[in-house]
Amino acid sequence: MKKPLILFILFLSLILINSINAIEFTSFDYKNEYLEPGKIYDLWVVITPEKEINNTIMGIYPYGAGKEYIQIIEGKDYEGQLFPSEKGVGHFIIQIKDNAPSKDYKIVAYCNYTEDGKQYSENRIFKIPVRGKPILIIENPPVINEGMNKVYLKVKNKGTGIAQDIKIEFNEGNNIYALSSGYINYLKPGETRTIEIGAYADNGIAKLPYIITYSNPYNNLQLTDKTETEQGNTNTITYNYKNQKTVEETGNLIFKVIPGNAIDLNVKDYSYPVGEVNNFTLYIKNNYKDANFIITIGEYYLGNNQKTVFIKHGKTKNITFKIKINGIGVKEIPIKIIFDGNEINKNISINVIGKIDLVLTGVNVEGITEKTITGDLSNIGTSKAKSVLISVKKTNDVMPLRPYENYFIGTLNPDDYGSFELHAGVNGTDSIPIIIEYRDENNNLIKIEKNISIKNVNINFDQSQRNNSSYMPLIIAVLFVIGVLFLLYRGFFKKKEDIKGV
Repeated sequence: MKKPLILFILFLSLILINSINAIEFTSFDYKNEYLEPGKIYDLWVVITPEKEINNTIMGIYPYGAGKEYIQIIEGKDYEGQLFPSEKGVGHFIIQIKDNAPSKDYKIVAYCNYTEDGKQYSENRIFKIPVRGKPILIIENPPVINEGMNKVYLKVKNKGTGIAQDIKIEFNEGNNIYALSSGYINYLKPGETRTIEIGAYADNGIAKLPYIITYSNPYNNLQLTDKTETEQGNTNTITYNYKNQKTVEETGNLIFKVIPGNAIDLNVKDYSYPVGEVNNFTLYIKNNYKDANFIITIGEYYLGNNQKTVFIKHGKTKNITFKIKINGIGVKEIPIKIIFDGNEINKNISINVIGKIDLVLTGVNVEGITEKTITGDLSNIGTSKAKSVLISVKKTNDVMPLRPYENYFIGTLNPDDYGSFELHAGVNGTDSIPIIIEYRDENNNLIKIEKNISIKNVNINFDQSQRNNSSYMPLIIAVLFVIGVLFLLYRGFFKKKEDIKGV
């Protein structure tokens, strides 16, 4: 078993010894600093034989990871007979696949030939650098307004290479012209950046031509043409290249321009109390044409944040939402309105203020059928109540009595109070209804109804007054008798003194 194996190894060794230095791979050229995915390239392999060789065939094939990302279009070249030191040039064509990652791939160059009637093969591994190609696209908003606009363009690199020194310039377009250009220092693969330009647009469809230029971080030689010349038995091929390190591309951005006053959007009230609001109301006036409007609130909403309403041209409709805002101060609520394929985004500013909370404190009720109600109305909320008025509500059992059927308190700031006095006649009821009216920061008139119980009313003052009234005739009578007796007494003694004097 060992003897045949040893003989086989010796045979291979002899072949290798005989073929060593028979040829030399002197050049491997692809005329570029790097290769880009999705492109086709020419490769040249140059060999120099040390001896006379015949039936020479040169070829290439990818090795390792290159098998997946490098396609051989033309991989063999017949050279035939080559004399010592005569160069043999193999010309090949390859394509780098679109999804090839950036890395160095291996290519095997081989040469099959015969020498002295025996067949030999030699090869060498070369590396080719594949660097991703940047592919830049510009995304623009589909809709802009008539007149001046701030337009935000998204520039994306959907390729596999880095783009540097990106410049975007604009020519005068149809119904639009740009007032500025854009610049981005670099974009990595998969990266997106936004640039802002100013643009003036007229109503209708606008087309804005652009020129985008950027550079690759490597030299990128592109074959422009080749020429062949024959001089006797010599055939010379000349290849002409252009360095495409800087790339220039053109295109058009298309916008739909809507009239500047297509809609008027307003909010019913500027100020709202902190917390839940059930009546956040928007006014939309349609200056465009009869259309369905989809209104969406982007923040602070409770429940359904989108409503659809049909508005005729020139008409205004109210749309009410439920919102909740916990913080106090000026807040921006994003509103998106879609109509007839158009989209408008606006922010509505509102002032979130504290709540008004009015409570009755220190209430005292006196009287039997005619009640006198005194006390304080306190604002324990966080917002100001204006034009506060407290009144007795007239019912079948309660009659407000002048001059205090109502009492004007005025403005109550947070942590403030105001005293009041009310008069009412009652008949067969255990409570007196009170109405509190005030205006909030938006001058909305708000009414609150409260009931004041009179079940356990302190009536000592009224009872003593009644008792004093019942005893008054007796007291007067007693005083009258005392007065009569005093007069009789004085008259008696005076008469007695007169008799003595006689």
